Amino acid sequence: MNKENFKQILIPTIIAAIVIMIMHNFSFYNYDKYFLIPIFILLITYIYIVTQNDMVINEKGYIYLIPIVLIIVGTILFKTNISNMILNVFILPMLIAMMFLTLTNKHYQISGSFIKWTGRIFPGRLFTNLKVIKENTDVKSTNKKKLSNIFKGILIGIPFVLVILFLLAGADMYFSKFLEKLFAHFNIDTIWNNFLILIIYFVILFSVIINIIKNRNTVDKEKSLKKVESSIVSTILIMINFVFLLFIFSEISKLTGNFLQLPIKYTYAEYAREGFFQLLLVTVINFSIILYFLYRTNIIKENKTIKILILLLIAFTIILIFNSYYRMYLYMHEFGFTVLRTQVILFLTMELILSSVIVKKIISNLKHRDASIFSIIMITTYTLNIFLCNTNFTNYVNTLLNLKH
Repeated sequence: MNKENFKQILIPTIIAAIVIMIMHNFSFYNYDKYFLIPIFILLITYIYIVTQNDMVINEKGYIYLIPIVLIIVGTILFKTNISNMILNVFILPMLIAMMFLTLTNKHYQISGSFIKWTGRIFPGRLFTNLKVIKENTDVKSTNKKKLSNIFKGILIGIPFVLVILFLLAGADMYFSKFLEKLFAHFNIDTIWNNFLILIIYFVILFSVIINIIKNRNTVDKEKSLKKVESSIVSTILIMINFVFLLFIFSEISKLTGNFLQLPIKYTYAEYAREGFFQLLLVTVINFSIILYFLYRTNIIKENKTIKILILLLIAFTIILIFNSYYRMYLYMHEFGFTVLRTQVILFLTMELILSSVIVKKIISNLKHRDASIFSIIMITTYTLNIFLCNTNFTNYVNTLLNLKH
């Protein structure tokens, strides 16, 4: 990195850190002040730096601006519950990292290792990147000595200044009152807090942009497919599918004669909540098993029996999803929409779409790079979650459908 490029990075970064520091002195919500506003300023700063330094290789990376801006705006406009606020802290940095990696790195492709790629941008080399400042700051030995002498002079002069001010204030009452009014405008705590904010955000902003530059030519090692014994895999899948078959028979017997009604001796709350989140966890486990065999091995392509067993597992997963839909339908019909219930419906819908995509891949065209499709589905679902899973929307739906809440 030459000195001219270094200045084009350093100056915007300092300005961005100062703007964030100034914004902290306004009456915003703490979440906006400490996270959303810095994220938005960071985004603008990085776009400016990469465009000014001709680092943009793939302009398709700008597509990530759509979900990023929608998530930020939606979070500010609507009442956001605590779960979304926590998720934003992880989701937004990941999306921003994916955006700039796509913009600046011709080798970057969305894959299962996106968390590792995000770590390379932040918090990787958070403090060690500050060495770049020292490497690109040309300070001659004479200037170093002069700066050192000035610093020593300040340290020696401060005690003298304090003693003289104390004596003069005691000697002249008007001067004492003048000093009181003068220093009343300087809040030491505020000055110190602003200084810390400036330093912290400068370090983060500067380190991240340096990481983006350093990873422009990084190539991720392609993971080799693992060999697994078909007999072991078949046994595992048969056992899992048999358990799901038993569960489905149990559910059928429970609901026999009571379709679209509560099972006998159940309340709405008991039926909807009984094992509901355990069922969600089971579907997540199923997806993990399916995706592992689909993308980390060739066994589905090579063995027709395992292919059928995997499709059967997907079918059971879809039945579990509809079972969860059914439970939630009964509960919401009786007690209305809430933020959590709406989030559950969205999550189940996302799982259903992912299941459909996986089935299509297995039956028609088996590939090993479908992470971009999955990421589009998950990002879209999360963006919808910001706009739909809030009290404004749920209250509107409950009123519209005349539901209890």
